[in-house]
Amino acid sequence: MSLLSKDSCLLITSSNNEHAQMLALKLFKKLKNQGYDVYLDTFLAKREGSPEHSCPNTNIDMIFVFGGDGTILKTFATWKNSPIFGVNCGKVGFLTEIQPEEVDEALLKLENKEYYIEDYYTIDVSSKNSPTVPAANDAIVTSDIIGHVITLGVYVDDQYLYTVNSDGLIIATSTGSSAYCLSAGGSLIVPSIEAITLVPICPITRSIVPMVFSLESTIKVTNLSEYRSGSVVIDGKTYFSLGYKESIEIRKSSKKISFVRFSDNYVPRVREKLLRFNL
Repeated sequence: MSLLSKDSCLLITSSNNEHAQMLALKLFKKLKNQGYDVYLDTFLAKREGSPEHSCPNTNIDMIFVFGGDGTILKTFATWKNSPIFGVNCGKVGFLTEIQPEEVDEALLKLENKEYYIEDYYTIDVSSKNSPTVPAANDAIVTSDIIGHVITLGVYVDDQYLYTVNSDGLIIATSTGSSAYCLSAGGSLIVPSIEAITLVPICPITRSIVPMVFSLESTIKVTNLSEYRSGSVVIDGKTYFSLGYKESIEIRKSSKKISFVRFSDNYVPRVREKLLRFNL
């Protein structure tokens, strides 16, 4: 069955991007007129004056996301079992598949089943005092005061690795290696490689370097700053604090993030969306 069948699809966009909203509503009207079972996120449904088209709590076959990587991560936080088709309305849009001007051509490919689904594992972030939260990109432990150093103890599979004094620590998936992780000095990891990478943020000593482990590993991070709490940021959203000697654990999740792709275009995406800033 084609993803873009008469079954349900959902349109999501960034609430502060006027261009993305207009593109999403244009596609909504087109799909609706063609008889598709199409829904809008709550914001778009309210703007369109069509609350009856606000997405119900049901299975969705595919989600069109008009925005950047941040909008895609927010979508994953709510809809974890539906393939995402990204239309880049952001700056880089590394996780997206097409540009806005390619929407009509993309619809034909979807209808003709000229696509495949790209699945990647995510990670679960947990602590004794907080519910488990899945992350597609990364979990970041920082000081609760921006710019203040925090001391973190790091363990891999119950073995002590190091203690780092830094602005924080990034624990990223291969998918997330192209984001904050890369900017902080980590390596770009092909998402098909099931790995997890640790990248210290501005460590006091340069002997603490980025490291890559198997995604099967369990990472434990403990706040060793007696007079400073940590903040745990998951896919760009702060979820909970980390008090003195409190820990989080990161392990492979059973949940995956899925993307609709037309081709194996990872290398072209790296060249066109990341390397172009340095050319």
